[in-house]
Amino acid sequence: MTTANSCSSPHFVRQLMLAVFLLLTVVSLDGRGQSASRAGNREAPISSAEIAQAQQLSQSLGVADWLGPLAPVALSPFFGIACLSGLALYGQGFVAPDNAFLGEASPLHNETVFVVFLILTVLTSVPRFTKVSKPFAQAVDQVEAWAGIITMLVLKFLVQQTAGLDAETAGQPALLPDQTVVLMSPLSFTISTLLAIAAIINVFVINTVKFFFEVLIWITPIPTVDAIFEIANKAACAFLMAVYGYSPTLATVINLALFLAAAIVFRWVYRREVFFRTMLMDACWAMLAPPQQAKSEISVFPVSEFGPFAARTRCRLQRLDSGWRLVQPGLIAADTVLEISQQASQLELETGYFTNVLRVTGEVSGELTFSRYYNSQLPQLAECLGASLNVQDPQTPAASRLTGLKTELS
Repeated sequence: MTTANSCSSPHFVRQLMLAVFLLLTVVSLDGRGQSASRAGNREAPISSAEIAQAQQLSQSLGVADWLGPLAPVALSPFFGIACLSGLALYGQGFVAPDNAFLGEASPLHNETVFVVFLILTVLTSVPRFTKVSKPFAQAVDQVEAWAGIITMLVLKFLVQQTAGLDAETAGQPALLPDQTVVLMSPLSFTISTLLAIAAIINVFVINTVKFFFEVLIWITPIPTVDAIFEIANKAACAFLMAVYGYSPTLATVINLALFLAAAIVFRWVYRREVFFRTMLMDACWAMLAPPQQAKSEISVFPVSEFGPFAARTRCRLQRLDSGWRLVQPGLIAADTVLEISQQASQLELETGYFTNVLRVTGEVSGELTFSRYYNSQLPQLAECLGASLNVQDPQTPAASRLTGLKTELS
């Protein structure tokens, strides 16, 4: 299976996650250093305001404080975190006073964090304003989503650690360890772990549905609609963050409502999201790092229901001596496998404008689409897969090409 179908470069993702973690850790250590210096100075009295703040922070980060900002972060991860930092810095008098996530001791209360995520917002948002540059932004959209998830988890950890240190500095009891939730299984989780898992699922589901709508907007032949959608997305993110600053509980209710709505269509949308993202990412990889040789195993997506596979399900097509094998890897259950006999079926490889098609005829019939990553080596790929090659005429009229593109994306 080609490695080009991965949704992002692992090396780039690791570098981005490490940079975010180091930034937030430095900010947190700076705050801890100030607290430690107060603790080391035994002669300086502790003010009543510091004691009150320590008591407030020693109550672990509330569920509403944690779940409230997840919906806007899912809509626009970098901009959402920039809004959180802006609320922590400049939201005095508006932000709920008992929100430890936006308090003065939070790592978000730092101008460096605000500026960095504002710059990241500009870098990831500007390409989305035009149809020409938007595919490149969409190809790395999942990197931004996972960077947002990791950042939120790191922030939660740092806020809790800072809260415990400030509580000890002010002479208050340190944070109690997380209560363990025992499930009806050999596994057990702490409350913090369950909240972290809930956050990952929450952001992932909402972001996936948002991405699908972005792709639909991209294929709409209206030049300004991409910019309008991006501005509307940022406005919605800013509005939800303002609601969170005013009332984390209300923001949590809105977040859960959006999550439930997204969860209803998630399964149908997710298959198409993986399909679109794979096509976009492979198109970028084909230009940056073209393949050295064709392979006898590729990732394919059925156009419609194909045997046991639903439309747009990601599968592996493997060449065998007796024919072909189509495999859908199972996360928990066993793999779903369909054997296709070479004696009873034939494969024809046909090029397209956004995807390529493997047309299966005979005992099993249907169409399997795959990316244009191997377009520089289509004859070799057809030979490796045991398929005949049918190359589209480059002189096809523009109207027919547009119709073909819409058909491939449907």
